[in-house]
Amino acid sequence: MPYAVTLRLDAASAASIEAMWRALAEAGLDDGCLRIGYPPHVTLAVYPDDVPVPQLDATVMLLAKEWDILPIELTGLGIFPGPDPVLWVAPVPTAGLLACQAALVAALHGLRCDGHYRPGHWMPHVTLGRVGAAARALEILAPLWPGAMTGRLERLDLVRFRPVTVLCSLALGP
Repeated sequence: MPYAVTLRLDAASAASIEAMWRALAEAGLDDGCLRIGYPPHVTLAVYPDDVPVPQLDATVMLLAKEWDILPIELTGLGIFPGPDPVLWVAPVPTAGLLACQAALVAALHGLRCDGHYRPGHWMPHVTLGRVGAAARALEILAPLWPGAMTGRLERLDLVRFRPVTVLCSLALGP
């Protein structure tokens, strides 16, 4: 099971995302995000299951002490195309968010990071679900989309997945 380092959204922003998860589930399109049992988040990096967990844990603890809460603005919806398309909420890729992601990967430079999470290749996103019927999903979500949402990324987590197990969770500074 691989590992991920994530930044969790504040409660109010998370509630809006969770409402979208429920709407997709109720429409029978996807309930994966609800079933996973982990709050809405932005994944900074993913590492394979053979990485040294103590190094991941120590790095996450160190960075959580150095990083402050990050403001985030969620501005639209996106789709990662493919045989099993992924629908997601798009945060503005601010300098602060990009710097945190790059700092994490740099701090773990000796470890194999999934290629989608390398700086310069990473697309920040908050997953809504895997939806084969993307047009239908957008119809369902349109009434729930309030327009741009502002929030905060407040916790840095190290998780092992699937199923999701939180190995370390630390609040970011003021």
